[in-house]
Amino acid sequence: MSAFVEPCLAMASRAPPSGANFVHEVKFDGYRLQAVLQNGEAVIRTRKGLDWSARFPSLARAIAALPVESGVFDGEAVVEDQNGIANFTALQDALKSNRQERIVFYLFDLLYLNGHDLKPLALTLRKKILEQVLNAAPTPSPLRYSAHFETSGKELLQHLCRLGAEGLVSKHADRPYRSGRNGDWLKIKCADRQEFIVVGYVPSTSTSKAIGSLVLGYYENGKLQHAGRAGTGFNLQTAKALFTALEKIKTGKPAIDGPLSAEAKRNVRWVEPSLVAEIEFRGWTANNMVRQAAFKALRDDKPAEEITRELAAPGEDPEEMRTSVKLTHPDRLLWPDAGFTKQGLADYYKEVWPLIAPHITGRPLALVRCPAGIDEGCFFQKHKWEGLDRHIMLIEDPEDEEPIVGIETLDGLIALAQASVLEIHPWGSKAAALETPDRLIFDLDPGEDVGFPDLIHAAREVRARLEDDGLTSFVKTSGGKGLHVVAPIEPRASWDAAKDYCRKIAESMATDNKAKFTATIAKRERKGKIFVDYLRNGRGATAVAPYSTRARSEAGISAPLGWDELDSIASAAHFTLANIGRRLQGLQIDPWQEMAKCKQSLPAS
Repeated sequence: MSAFVEPCLAMASRAPPSGANFVHEVKFDGYRLQAVLQNGEAVIRTRKGLDWSARFPSLARAIAALPVESGVFDGEAVVEDQNGIANFTALQDALKSNRQERIVFYLFDLLYLNGHDLKPLALTLRKKILEQVLNAAPTPSPLRYSAHFETSGKELLQHLCRLGAEGLVSKHADRPYRSGRNGDWLKIKCADRQEFIVVGYVPSTSTSKAIGSLVLGYYENGKLQHAGRAGTGFNLQTAKALFTALEKIKTGKPAIDGPLSAEAKRNVRWVEPSLVAEIEFRGWTANNMVRQAAFKALRDDKPAEEITRELAAPGEDPEEMRTSVKLTHPDRLLWPDAGFTKQGLADYYKEVWPLIAPHITGRPLALVRCPAGIDEGCFFQKHKWEGLDRHIMLIEDPEDEEPIVGIETLDGLIALAQASVLEIHPWGSKAAALETPDRLIFDLDPGEDVGFPDLIHAAREVRARLEDDGLTSFVKTSGGKGLHVVAPIEPRASWDAAKDYCRKIAESMATDNKAKFTATIAKRERKGKIFVDYLRNGRGATAVAPYSTRARSEAGISAPLGWDELDSIASAAHFTLANIGRRLQGLQIDPWQEMAKCKQSLPAS
């Protein structure tokens, strides 16, 4: 009991194991901790045995309050976001601000209990005893039981990834607890994510005394290898804090073994290889550099000497999308709180291009531009501006004195990122047929005191009413408060006919259930109700595009969903730039891929 037990560590695997011998748990994004209860006092230790009781006093008190004499518990401390997904950055913020009430401790193993060594027992038996102990804990408590699933690991991983979670841990159900990385536990990630050593940094080109990117490395056969750069993921406060910390450990030459290209050395200030950063990225390039890398946090619980290259996440590496558009000030923070830069926006657009293209190309666009980031003012723009990139097209509108902007290619989309376009709102018609819309859009906008389950119910009611008229529909989050229901139609009907049809559905919903719905835009009519907004179907009206980012502090994404996914998310802001990559990597099919195959017409009035 008094000696530290080296934890059982999970080996990386590209796919979950199959068979009844394994159970599967959610992989948490936090600090791995060991809690020891003895003589009425609890000690919280790191995975290396350091005493962190002072950093987690609320967890120590909760362990000490358990109705047992002694015990050793294995688990992970996390902070969960509004959607119930563990967020490591939020955990670090809670520790810095001493917001202990936000921290919960998921316990997944019990090594000793009341003088008995449980390590030789099978995992499922240890967990059964653990669950009984936690069920007897005083309430409220930050302690949580980490449930396991005796189901298909492949299906569970797919579900978790679609929700933007980190991944899962698969464990041999009948094995004893064995220290070290021995293969009893396997970790399968939704996206490539691992620790790297910080070997240098590039100062920001837009903010003084702040980093613009980190230069990364890892050990291979005892030699420090170069792994590329991470140029997004740090907010303004973190970018300045990293600059201060790295300036203190600057060196005159790189610690990397082997020669570096001129591009790899460009503008870099080298540092001692002592700090460890957790990085999420999108696979490896052909020359072994991380692709689209985003900083998550510094890790002070893992020594640099242990950092090696890990297995890639399941699935093939994404195709390298190439563009001729050059970004100026790629390190400019467009979302200062969320920590995403212009480079991060461009990287996301490259990744999502095959999915977003059908919804924004060849259409007039209304754009939300935030040239200095969302905190410095944003504005709508639909006409050309000075210095308009040649890849942005102009669409003539007979009812507008000036042509409207649009795009046709990935270069056009990256040109929008260069112009700091944070929201893309397309027309509901193509440029080649401006007067005939090809989709119907219902924007479900919740008033005060409307819960997300009510919003889901409203979306399903719109879907049912459309189905009654023979129309298949699709659903997406708005990236803000609402849900959008979209029905594709053949471009034959007029704008007035489309808008009138949608108005009738909205008004019928409001008539049938006055307590829940309104079809009136007036704010006074919307408290406690959902505004069924049909006005998006007028000529020149727009709605935010599927997969578009939003100019909101959390960097939300308007994310297409399968109808069966609605009950799995907690809000319309569930998906952000921070987790959308995991969803994209976990998707087997695009939830909206059938939209292009729908050949349906606006019902006759």
